[in-house]
Amino acid sequence: MRNKILRLVRTWGIGGITGLGTGLAFKLVHDGLTTDNMFDLWELALSLITPLVIGMIIAKCSKYPKSNTIAIAYLTLLMPILGALFGSSGSEPLWQFAALGVIGGLAWSTPFALTAAISKTNSKESNGT
Repeated sequence: MRNKILRLVRTWGIGGITGLGTGLAFKLVHDGLTTDNMFDLWELALSLITPLVIGMIIAKCSKYPKSNTIAIAYLTLLMPILGALFGSSGSEPLWQFAALGVIGGLAWSTPFALTAAISKTNSKESNGT
């Protein structure tokens, strides 16, 4: 039981950190590239690479599957970050995007956490231990 809880907390923690990094990195890259008040297609493409980089870094540091961290990063970008960025006035503080990233990362890592907890529980029960 304790291992299951630790696995859930670890997955949610990694998801929150991934969301935090995604929110901060995308906002900083977006602000750095739009100093001329124009957001061209090549700047969008460069900005869309940042969740991939964040996901890879978090996966390497935490020894968590790359596919999961990259999925969490892009889903966090898609739902809370892009919505707040495109609907904002431009004067929002950086901490707001960090908070949205943490919330999005926690929310999007929940299916991964629950799937890991259920699959580990079922495999132990089928082995008879």
